Amino acid sequence: MRVKSLTFVMQLLLAVPSFAAESTHRFTADMMTAAERSDYERTSTFADVVAVIDALAADSPLLQRETLLLSREGREVPLVILADPPIMSPAEARASGKPVIYIQGNIHGGEVEGKEASLILMRDILYGDKRRLLENQILLFVPIYNADGNDAMAENNRPNQELSPLRTGVRTAHGLDLNRDGMIVEALETQALYGRVLQRWDPDLLVDLHTTNGTWHGYSLTYAPAYHTAGDEATSAYMSEVMLPALQAAVKRKFDLEFGWYGGFDYRNWPPTALRTYHHAPRYLTNHMGLRNRMAILSETFSHDRFYKRVHAANAFIEEILEYTRVHGAEIRRINREADTRVAASAIGQEKGVQFEMVARDERLDLRSYRYIPYANDDGSTGFARSAEIVTIEDVLNYNAFAPTKTATVPSSYLFSGALTGLKDKLEAHGIWVQTLEADASFNVEVFVVEDLVRTGARLNGHQNSALQGYFQAETRSFSRGDFIVSLDDRLAFLIFYLLEPESDDGLVFWNLFDAYLTGELATQQTAEYPVFKAL
Repeated sequence: MRVKSLTFVMQLLLAVPSFAAESTHRFTADMMTAAERSDYERTSTFADVVAVIDALAADSPLLQRETLLLSREGREVPLVILADPPIMSPAEARASGKPVIYIQGNIHGGEVEGKEASLILMRDILYGDKRRLLENQILLFVPIYNADGNDAMAENNRPNQELSPLRTGVRTAHGLDLNRDGMIVEALETQALYGRVLQRWDPDLLVDLHTTNGTWHGYSLTYAPAYHTAGDEATSAYMSEVMLPALQAAVKRKFDLEFGWYGGFDYRNWPPTALRTYHHAPRYLTNHMGLRNRMAILSETFSHDRFYKRVHAANAFIEEILEYTRVHGAEIRRINREADTRVAASAIGQEKGVQFEMVARDERLDLRSYRYIPYANDDGSTGFARSAEIVTIEDVLNYNAFAPTKTATVPSSYLFSGALTGLKDKLEAHGIWVQTLEADASFNVEVFVVEDLVRTGARLNGHQNSALQGYFQAETRSFSRGDFIVSLDDRLAFLIFYLLEPESDDGLVFWNLFDAYLTGELATQQTAEYPVFKAL
């Protein structure tokens, strides 16, 4: 009887090898993340991340590596390229005709799940059972975007993450929130992202991996597209109407995970009647991509899940994103390139938004949330206790869209003095072509007459942000040889527009670039001229 049992067991073991052998037989200990090796008690340091990438690179020609930047504290942040056959340069990527997908984690140093999930997925692609994800696409990974913030580890940096892991990094990089730097481009990390990734590799899709510290919703992960503001509508519409619903269905079917729209609600008005997302501004990197005619996804795992669950949710999401782009990448690339052509050919003369308000989408949603229980306090006020029960609230308004409250006309070009070299440098950091006038010339322009410079009440990354009050008037102006002109018959026309319009709610005015000049002018006279002129 004993012999028969052993024989039966051996038959079972021999019958199983397909998944185990295919997915794990080449894994080595140094390919495992710090989270995995510690049973999810700790997260990876920068050195841990580099060690895993080194191990993955040691035996695979499909992995190439560049340096994204040298951080302020001297860390060489890796940019990893996965492709089959191998791709050595952006020129080879362009020649291949394949879409480029860019995935970054850890932009906020304490939000660590995307960092671990990216490393795990890279390993599964190269040495496991996910090699198919290299079909038809080129993958770029920056698992640890905010390297200095990640390594500023301490207990209680993220207590809302149920202290799992106990020690995490800090949100910022030397005081700068890197996900508020998309327009003013002050951080080394943002400068490197724009120069080394967006302008060189031109990814068709950016995926930014976060962990929410907000509402107690009932989802394992929430998401948002690049919100449509002044940009071409097609890229944002594809994300919100086609791709994200498909991803939501796929992770439910394959992993039994509930994903939904990113946002928060007021539990004090129980049950909630509306879900509201975050800000539309292109200072956020995902929204910024919409102004570049490219697609983007914001991913937010649920901070109150345990660490291993958060990593699993992030891993499932990026895996399904790459499953989708593997099949639909050519379609995504076509939509992006058609938007490029359309914007370059027809942006001039359009009336586009410069300030926006949040509005509800046409379709309502069924919202998953932990149930809140109202109760009476001794003073007669109402308190709320969160229960352990997840419920579904039907027919909730979904404020995950934006509409303009103020518009302006897209000009044929913007002109400004050759003395404003700092403005020229700022535009060029975005990859915008700034030309120099080769001869004196006159232009019919609109001048924005500034009556007041006011503080908005916002304070971001050390800026007390500004807004202008005033009006446009038409004039003929002479410009000299050596002055600068920025044409809007360009695929980045809507980015240029949002940066330079005087009343833009997230342009260079908002980020104080003109404060010193305008404050000086208004100190001695009733009005001042905004020093960037619109040629119509």
